[in-house]
Amino acid sequence: MEEIRDDYKFLRIQDAFKALHLHVNLIGVIVELGLSNGSDCSCTLKIVDPWHSGSGLPVKFVARTIRELPRVESVGDIIFLSRVKVDTPFLRLVEILFNILVLGLNSYSLTQIVLINRKITALCNETSSSSFALFNGKHGVDFIPYQSSPKFLMREQDKNFLSNLREGMITYKFEDGSCCFTSLKDIKEGECSNLSCLIVHISKVYKDRWYIFVWDGTEMPPCNILVKSERLPLCVEPEMLPTYMLRKFPTFGSVLRILVDRVSEKQAIHCLQPGQRVKLLNLFFQVNMGLWNATFTPSTKMQYTMSRGLQAFSPQRMYGEKLSSRWNPIARCISPSHSGITGVAHEDAPFVSLMDILTYHNVTAKFRCVVRFIQVYPRDVRKLRDSHGNIKLLAILEDATARIHASLYAAEGEKFFGCEDESDEEALVKKLNRLLGGEEMEQVPRNPPWVQCCLFSFYKHKMDQWGSRRFRIFDTWINAS
Repeated sequence: MEEIRDDYKFLRIQDAFKALHLHVNLIGVIVELGLSNGSDCSCTLKIVDPWHSGSGLPVKFVARTIRELPRVESVGDIIFLSRVKVDTPFLRLVEILFNILVLGLNSYSLTQIVLINRKITALCNETSSSSFALFNGKHGVDFIPYQSSPKFLMREQDKNFLSNLREGMITYKFEDGSCCFTSLKDIKEGECSNLSCLIVHISKVYKDRWYIFVWDGTEMPPCNILVKSERLPLCVEPEMLPTYMLRKFPTFGSVLRILVDRVSEKQAIHCLQPGQRVKLLNLFFQVNMGLWNATFTPSTKMQYTMSRGLQAFSPQRMYGEKLSSRWNPIARCISPSHSGITGVAHEDAPFVSLMDILTYHNVTAKFRCVVRFIQVYPRDVRKLRDSHGNIKLLAILEDATARIHASLYAAEGEKFFGCEDESDEEALVKKLNRLLGGEEMEQVPRNPPWVQCCLFSFYKHKMDQWGSRRFRIFDTWINAS
């Protein structure tokens, strides 16, 4: 086959797989984006077109500097490729040649090598004659590339190719292997999984660290508490986001934090936007201080999705009618289950999530929720009472949506523990151990049970009501065992 030199001819993706060792021109939709490799100024993405029914053609880019690599604004954008070489990865060829030369497997043909490898790749080498241009993938947008190589020349004929591809991709269904995706409810610590999710928020915390907040509508598994003495944090990020930001979060299901701190990872963030659906391949899941988080791996990729199965979240999506003005006007349609270890005086009140409570529009309100007591202070029951003999306890409460601090004080503390004899420390210890999910307060690992409790919110400073907002447990008690 002669080398293809017609600058006006674009090969279809399915034909590119047959053009091994040739320089060709391609146009395709970016359906998968890998992280750039800063050590050798390279990155990989995958493209498809409406005429190709497979998983797509990988394209590897090599440049002199990271700035010269493609900076894809969104998975689903379109790329023009000029004079890219279709080849198989070098290392795989070495392995095959080793088998041929050393093991005497002389029956290999070029066709067989391609079929064995099945990883044909197009190489766009910016240091040679290759060039590229990136365009917005939306139908009806202009024909101006938002990034292009110095060697790339836009021609009038290219506008027709671009317009036809945009229109053809409206109804295109990408074969992404959806069966291999994991819901947040099924993730496992220390393992890599693929996640189909919605971007909720992206924030920069430090100069070199970002957090991506993602959600799929399910609840992450509760974690055992493995820490003895350290005070557990309320969130993965250094400080909890302000209320006005949290109000943009869903109030049901768990929001996973993805930590981003490497240069190559940060370069991929610019193509993610809150509200965007995305599929993330090969995320590594881990637990720290009883909180789930995820990190990118060298093989992490972002994949294009046109799925409408994951609907945009709404803070009121799972809730019903308003209640009495003395209670918050948010009602769960489905009551969460709990262990029955505690009782409350308001069985008719609706259950809400901790994220409902954090984002409620009034500073002061009353709530009923199902939570886990994952830590209490003080841990020494001999220090549970203040100088006036009042019970004074601070608890960290957790559900699938958030963690909060909640206090227990004075008469409500007496009611909570059912103290008939203030000197009976052993009875207090037993009740706290039941609440914390261990035979001893310092025991680890612990698996705190789910319990119901009533909370009210209040403020400490009238001039800074939201900044001084606090939560207290009331009308709740530990049932007799």
